[in-house]
Amino acid sequence: MDTSTPAAIDPPANVLLVHPKRTEPETCDQLCHDDGGTARLSVTFADEEPDYPDEDAVDGKHGQLTVGNVLTADESVPDFDRSVVTDSVTDPTDLSAIGVAISRFCKHWSEADEDITVCFDSLDGLLRHTSPKEVFQFTHVLTNRLANVDAYAHFHFDPTRHEDRVVSTFGTIFDAVVADDADESLPEATDEEVATLLAEWEDEPTIDLEPDASTEATDEDIARILGK
Repeated sequence: MDTSTPAAIDPPANVLLVHPKRTEPETCDQLCHDDGGTARLSVTFADEEPDYPDEDAVDGKHGQLTVGNVLTADESVPDFDRSVVTDSVTDPTDLSAIGVAISRFCKHWSEADEDITVCFDSLDGLLRHTSPKEVFQFTHVLTNRLANVDAYAHFHFDPTRHEDRVVSTFGTIFDAVVADDADESLPEATDEEVATLLAEWEDEPTIDLEPDASTEATDEDIARILGK
């Protein structure tokens, strides 16, 4: 699997950040800040409420979407007028709800002419609860949605948890694959192995989230398209 570096990537782009550690690599910070985005969304998987940044210390906009058994989760609508915007999805298997929540951030921030960066930590969080095929299809749709708003997004992925052919096949979705500096070896799969898995996973029609010029995709539209 061919890899790149943050410096070699021209935003906007969707990037797969491959690293074997649970700790956040320095590369993540580079991907978050090298583009100088004005609105940053962090998607994390947690069993408790995460620490939110101080609104007075934030430049631009900061969004926090927490997926999992968030004890303080509620159904209130996020306030996108604030500098720190929070949202949550309690069920990590509900790919539709996760997609709608991310799309809502994209909709509001793109309409406000914000430059959007996204840190999705991580695809392993989805794969713990949902099949690789469903996660692959969801990720394909989501990266298309992010590309439509010119976001600079990266998705964390631990290669040690999955077969080489699975990691390589996920890599086909992204504009670039970046490996953490500490990772000396990346999974390698043959072209035939990747093609076989793609044939199994891409048996659904191609989904286009780009609305017609005269219409705008609603949250209900996005939920229907992303739904299983």
